[in-house]
Amino acid sequence: MNLVEVALPTPLRSTFTYQHNLQESLIGKRVIVDFGRRKLVGIVIKNNHQKEVKFKVKYISKVLDESPVFNAQQLDKIREISDIYQHPVGEVAALFLPNMLRKNTTTESLRKYQEQVLSKKKLGELSILTDQQTQCLKNILAEKKNKILLFGVTSSGKTEIYKHLVREYFMNGQSSLVLVPEIFLTPQLYESFVKVFGDHVLLYHSSLTELQKYKVFLKAKLKGPKIIIGTRSSVFLPVKNLGLIIFDEEHDQSFKQQDGVRYDAKRVAQVLNENAKVVFASATPSLSNLRDVESSKTSVFYLSQRYGEFSKPKISLIDVSKKKLQKGLHPEVYEKITKTLNDGKQTLILLNRRGYAPIYFCNSCGWVVKSNCCDAPLVYHRFDQRLRCHRCGSAWSLPRECRSCGADDFDSKGIGTQQLEEVLQEKFSDYQVVRVDRDSVSSKSKRSTTSELIKESKPMIFVGTQLLAKGHDFRNLSLIVILNLDFGLFGADVHLQEQTAQLLIQVAGRAGRKQEGSEVVLQSRLVDHPLLKVLQNGDFSTVAQSLLKERKMLKLYPYLNMVYFKAEDTNQDRLNKFLLEIKKKFSVDGVEIYGPFENPVPKKNYKYRMFCIIQSDNDSILNAKVRSVVKELAKDGRKIASWALDFDPINAT
Repeated sequence: MNLVEVALPTPLRSTFTYQHNLQESLIGKRVIVDFGRRKLVGIVIKNNHQKEVKFKVKYISKVLDESPVFNAQQLDKIREISDIYQHPVGEVAALFLPNMLRKNTTTESLRKYQEQVLSKKKLGELSILTDQQTQCLKNILAEKKNKILLFGVTSSGKTEIYKHLVREYFMNGQSSLVLVPEIFLTPQLYESFVKVFGDHVLLYHSSLTELQKYKVFLKAKLKGPKIIIGTRSSVFLPVKNLGLIIFDEEHDQSFKQQDGVRYDAKRVAQVLNENAKVVFASATPSLSNLRDVESSKTSVFYLSQRYGEFSKPKISLIDVSKKKLQKGLHPEVYEKITKTLNDGKQTLILLNRRGYAPIYFCNSCGWVVKSNCCDAPLVYHRFDQRLRCHRCGSAWSLPRECRSCGADDFDSKGIGTQQLEEVLQEKFSDYQVVRVDRDSVSSKSKRSTTSELIKESKPMIFVGTQLLAKGHDFRNLSLIVILNLDFGLFGADVHLQEQTAQLLIQVAGRAGRKQEGSEVVLQSRLVDHPLLKVLQNGDFSTVAQSLLKERKMLKLYPYLNMVYFKAEDTNQDRLNKFLLEIKKKFSVDGVEIYGPFENPVPKKNYKYRMFCIIQSDNDSILNAKVRSVVKELAKDGRKIASWALDFDPINAT
């Protein structure tokens, strides 16, 4: 009897024993097995050397691969990541496979897609670097540490340094992986690299077709040097001879997976590629990376000059606490927009609220239309005449009568990007208004159209969410207006102020790239808040050092290890009782646990959501306790709908 352990993509925290009659080794190969009433694709991760077992062992139904998909080293890495995030190994293994290999498809049937050679076209010319860029490039190449922070102000030309770095590795026969936080940013960076490296550049993100992803997966395994531009899932590609990994806008929350395997792409990249040089680049670095610089784990190099030596934009505050706004904007803002457009310049307005209006209500009695599934106010989307839940994505038709009083007298309150777009288009009818949010760039064609508009120099107005703050190079942007940022100045989430400061500096950096005299205007009811006063200088370094000093003194993240224990259930009392039991399990010397707290999004998909904060300044004690509790919970069976551990959390949602 040949017994093997198979990792299956299920939430159960174990491997499963199967038998086969084959003489060949199956380790690292995909197999089809019966699992309950289903047939699943699994990965054989090791042999089971027991001579006999006390339960009935099923046979493997089918072997899908002629040769292993994973070698021994890759299997070790899969187990390591599973251990780091305390997540079922089968679900972790699935992250390393494109969708076409997660199905009942044999490698023989996919052989027609196999490519044996990479392009051998000559490389194009690179831009000439400034003296500061040249020195920064030399420092990075000479640095012996594998972790480097490139701290460059917005518009300092970090992308040009990326290309020069990649070329150095390419000429030495090594591949590079350049990661960006959003799909929306991949086309412009991809095109920029293609101009220099041609067909050697590959693109990888979630919007590709299954076949496109599989072809990139195959090319990544070829020996020749290549450059892959992608989002966070790119870290799982089996890139041959990978020598350099670059995280553009490394501070961005999108590098952290928020469901399933809650991995941090930055951490995973280092685990999988211990010998590769990893460059974290940002104008607003994460506090965790700045802490690593402080402790000498990471080397830092600075770019302090904007490319072309244009000055930083002026940041001014407009107090809206005692002023009646006109459709969300202060009268002075309308005046500034008018002047900007008359001068032939562009305006950007940041409003982190999608849809037309955040509240849809009955005028007669005040009843607010909420979703049944999430108990949240439904957002009115005027263009498709639907109400949408921004928590779970469900859509609802407009109600014909009020559930409370029966009246047919509905109205909306508040302002979202759709309404702001409509207001501005009406007021500035001679100019184009471009909206950039999840709804407006939901498809490849929409992203392409919007990217082309961003490249134009004609006077126009851009309206959108924080998507506008990420890495775009506007040609003629002179005025930026930021709305509704006050919510980020308060709250229990330890990451909130850091992320608010990063957003403000990042969006401010979109202005003044091609001309002097640019301005950033922040509407606020808290103009005297100390963080805003510091941010007016546009200097993130000062803000970061202030936050780090405070957190070090108070022994808060990032000076200790933090884990969120998140749970959800349809019964709130049962959920609360479960988390109180969890709190007792973690109550040991060296570990602190707080909560349970209500999630910032307290209900989603009919389930209540709560969490506990677990922290310790001793990593080994915390990790040992986490493993112990997970093992205990696995034995106890399911008591609530679901729970998850969130390591290196970026928010409480």
